[in-house]
Amino acid sequence: MSQRTYGDAPWRIWMPAVTIPEQYEDELHVLLWQVCGDADLIVGGRARTLTAGHALWVPVGVPHEFTVQANSVTMPLFFDAADTATTLTESTMVTVDRDLQTLMLAYTVSWNTIIKPTPNLARQILALIEESPVLSAVLPMPASEPARTIAETLRFNPGDIRGVDKLAESVHTSVRTVERTFQAETGMTLRQWRIRNRMEAAAILLRSNAAPDAVAHRVGYTNANAFRRVFKSHFGISPTEYLDRYRTQR
Repeated sequence: MSQRTYGDAPWRIWMPAVTIPEQYEDELHVLLWQVCGDADLIVGGRARTLTAGHALWVPVGVPHEFTVQANSVTMPLFFDAADTATTLTESTMVTVDRDLQTLMLAYTVSWNTIIKPTPNLARQILALIEESPVLSAVLPMPASEPARTIAETLRFNPGDIRGVDKLAESVHTSVRTVERTFQAETGMTLRQWRIRNRMEAAAILLRSNAAPDAVAHRVGYTNANAFRRVFKSHFGISPTEYLDRYRTQR
């Protein structure tokens, strides 16, 4: 039997419009995901329309108000600003593709239930919605598959927690093949290459004014002191000194 519809919603569904007055988060970044229908927003004094299949990143401290239109669903996702290193310093509209939708659903579930996947979902969401950084010519990339795929995976998410065995398994090859290819084609072991990749990503995040401890977490270090030691060994100065030096140069 066919279902009667009025507008975009089934006739048996009724969800009135909801208006959220101006507010701001002083400890959280917000990602407003328009699951269906439309929402009208004013973010930082600028009027915007959010349509289904899109999301809007609202940085911590930015005032925002919005109206979720009738028979529409807006889902907010929250990211602890103190623990989130990102290059997104302004409100940013993003398209929600299938990969991002999957991650955001899993992230929402992890916030509200006991189902909490081990991988850091926030890192992967941020990697998808941030503009891809310019890849450094200093860090060589392996040319041969499947090592190239592993390198691109780690460029996408420097904080990937998988060991070389799991990374090799993900591309259906052996650890020995991966290690041999990285050494032959980059002049570094995978571990050495991975550290350099993490330090390069850390520098980009610090230049976006992210806190050093949050940067450490974003690039895969659970111990901030370990991150500081590696960063200083790589750049010759601490993350805090690097951040201060960059601030004075702007």
